Amino acid sequence: MRKFLDVQYSEYEETLVDIYLPDTDNFTTVVNFHGGGLDHGAKSGPTFDILAKLFTDRGYALASVEYRKYPNAKYPDFLVDAAKATAFVKNYVKDLGSNGKIMIMGQSAGAWMSLMLCFNQEFLANEGIQNEDICGWFIDSAQTTSHFNVLQQEKGLHKLAQRIDEFSPMYYLGEDTKFSKMMLVLYDQDMPCRYEQNQLFYKAVLAYNPEADIEYRLVSGRHCSAAKQCNEKGESLYADLFFDWAKK
Repeated sequence: MRKFLDVQYSEYEETLVDIYLPDTDNFTTVVNFHGGGLDHGAKSGPTFDILAKLFTDRGYALASVEYRKYPNAKYPDFLVDAAKATAFVKNYVKDLGSNGKIMIMGQSAGAWMSLMLCFNQEFLANEGIQNEDICGWFIDSAQTTSHFNVLQQEKGLHKLAQRIDEFSPMYYLGEDTKFSKMMLVLYDQDMPCRYEQNQLFYKAVLAYNPEADIEYRLVSGRHCSAAKQCNEKGESLYADLFFDWAKK
């Protein structure tokens, strides 16, 4: 595994990315956005180090992105950062063995960010990337309505408020919405309303586009717990879910 750590992708001090490359060429690159409610969380840690090895051992590159967060940021700073990071990573790995394919992955707040990039396509378009350039979206327990912390910080609403407005991926869903393929990871003991939000999102996508390549897996556990669970073989459940879906 080759490592390129704390690479600066924009002018802001906190906009860093860790890039882990396999020891082989012709790899697909997965750009990951961590969770943490848009006000905490980090791009690195013990769990992510394990995932990085699992992904590179399977021939994938994995890029873990740090982005601006509350209280030093406001909407849409973190989405601007996410789009810039995606374009930066795509270009960075171009001459390091990449096959040019990019997938996007996120957990919780990072999953909400991923969906916002997918459905409000102006952020990626501003960086020269079209939705069809992303070959897959792996979404781990996203808030598909407006993100609770954005509603708190930007509108002063209670964290349990449910809204579908410009801060919601569903707000941008329509007849012309197209994406390659998408996996939603849901949990039976998730945060309040999170399972129902994802079910509504899933059904809404299929209502507009019955042929959409979207699926979901319901995992027994709490919010984003697949990253710490193992399958029946003692392997990472999170990686297992990703690899089974990605190879289809």
